[in-house]
Amino acid sequence: MESINWNATNEGVIGMTDDKDLTMTNAIATNDDADVGASRVTSMDVFEARREGNLDNAYTMAQTLIKQPNPGPWDIRACAWCLIDLIKRANAMHDDGEVKLYQGELHKLAIDEADDILFKQTQYALRLGSPAIKELSAIKQLKAAGEILEATKRAKALHAEFSDDVTVKRSYAWCLYKILQQKAKESPLTIQHMTGCLDELFSLGLSQEISLLRCIWGTVLSIDNVEGHIALYNYALQMDFDKLEESDYQVAPYVGSDGKHHEWPSLVMRVLKKSLDSLNRYVNKDIIHHLCDITEKRIGSLTENTFFLQWSLAKAYLLVGEVDKARDIILHLLQSKPSSFWLWNGLAETMVGDHDMALSCYAKSLTCQCDLQFNGRAKLGLIQELVALGEYDLASAEVQALYAYRTKEGHKIGETLNQYMHASWYVSDSPSIDDGFYKEYSLAAAELLNRFLPTTIGVVNYISEKAHKAFIVAEGDRTLTYHYDNQTSIREMDVVSVVYTSYERSDGTTGFQAVSCELTDQEAPKTLIKQFGEKIKVIEAGVAFTVKHNVFIDKKLVEQHHLMNGDVVSLTAIRSFNKKKNSWGWQAVDIDSIHHADDTSTGISVI
Repeated sequence: MESINWNATNEGVIGMTDDKDLTMTNAIATNDDADVGASRVTSMDVFEARREGNLDNAYTMAQTLIKQPNPGPWDIRACAWCLIDLIKRANAMHDDGEVKLYQGELHKLAIDEADDILFKQTQYALRLGSPAIKELSAIKQLKAAGEILEATKRAKALHAEFSDDVTVKRSYAWCLYKILQQKAKESPLTIQHMTGCLDELFSLGLSQEISLLRCIWGTVLSIDNVEGHIALYNYALQMDFDKLEESDYQVAPYVGSDGKHHEWPSLVMRVLKKSLDSLNRYVNKDIIHHLCDITEKRIGSLTENTFFLQWSLAKAYLLVGEVDKARDIILHLLQSKPSSFWLWNGLAETMVGDHDMALSCYAKSLTCQCDLQFNGRAKLGLIQELVALGEYDLASAEVQALYAYRTKEGHKIGETLNQYMHASWYVSDSPSIDDGFYKEYSLAAAELLNRFLPTTIGVVNYISEKAHKAFIVAEGDRTLTYHYDNQTSIREMDVVSVVYTSYERSDGTTGFQAVSCELTDQEAPKTLIKQFGEKIKVIEAGVAFTVKHNVFIDKKLVEQHHLMNGDVVSLTAIRSFNKKKNSWGWQAVDIDSIHHADDTSTGISVI
């Protein structure tokens, strides 16, 4: 016979009176039951009777247990579950007298808060029959009928009356969330309504309601440019990140409309980044410091790429004048993205008092992105530093260039630029600056970064003259790409000293890019250039491989040296990557000597 379950259905309250998982799954009734005769009633007997549907009999036995001296924890649990079921049964039958009778008995029991399910069910049972429970049921019905405004109005009134009741708070919070959902879809966005709703939600102190918080943040973060409209940092600071689960720190994979697999950033990543991006120079410094501290503490728990989160953190440190911390972060980021103009602008802002280095950083930024549609910030920064250094002619020339661009594109001149044009030092007919100026003045910034970047010895494996790109093989089986200019003299097989950065490719693999490349007198490492003396095998495609080490010999070398199957050759090979096989190996670059196969011999000695 199955027992009757009297389940609570309010959000966040799980009614569990089927105690398959609660009746001592891994425990036997101990305490007093262990040292009495076999005829004595035990808590296990009570649980068994409840499971069979004999609730009244179970309660009678539970009373026997609870009235004994010093009842044990399982005796208390058994009695509590009986009383909870009896309260629910009486409430369903509208027997208010029995409800109050059993509630009085339940109230006397010392329920351990650590027993989470039992504790929540106890609190729920003690409220049954009260005006709050009846009103909660009515609110739930209103929500189900789509009457969200009326449900919220009544939930708010109920919360005012029962402000300490967690279930009432929870009901009110879910109503507010529905309102928030509606407001988030409105166009234009009513910021006042959104922030009012968020303020009320977070004032309820439900930081442990993780499901609710996920829903709230999911809605808020889905709004385009929400960080520009809402002070998200206020709400991030009210979160208890310790209550979040492991899944909240992990990316969510999904298949996009393009049919490809993608990853949605983790909840923690999105909350922290958007909250940092919502900061501005008018925000209290203590608030900024607090949010930075939270980010520093949590960023190590994220397994995804944190590049842009670190950039947001660096900008936050700049807001409070923590230039050393910001500089360290930006230099680290530049190691993987040395061509990112906005990072160079950020680095310039950390050079407080060092006008020469700040100038160099802005110049470097302009070598990476000279289009003023995107990088007008670097132009203004450059002017500022030129003025500070007394280079008024150069500053005037840059003012003219920026003014001409904004006038042509129909953009606002801007207060700062207008002030420069009316400054006493401004010369309206200063000669323009050529691109060589930016390259020359960017050298100091490049050298600064190079001091933080790894170096290695490599060998130029291949040069694409059309793309002005060299491919360099380096120790550790790495291929580095290097973009060279017309003034660079570089040839295949050159041994070079390389300063390089790493970056993440679109497929998630790591790539390497050389930021500087110079010829060196050092010998090529034997791990990159090696001599082989082996018999070869020529295949149908016209290429050949050495028999022992599988060194690849391309068709050009085979034809040039008239190589035949069975020849023994002495060759020089370079370490190379085979894209088709996705593996590293060796490729011949020169044939030093050949011992042609003798058709009459039975064997050939390997050189």
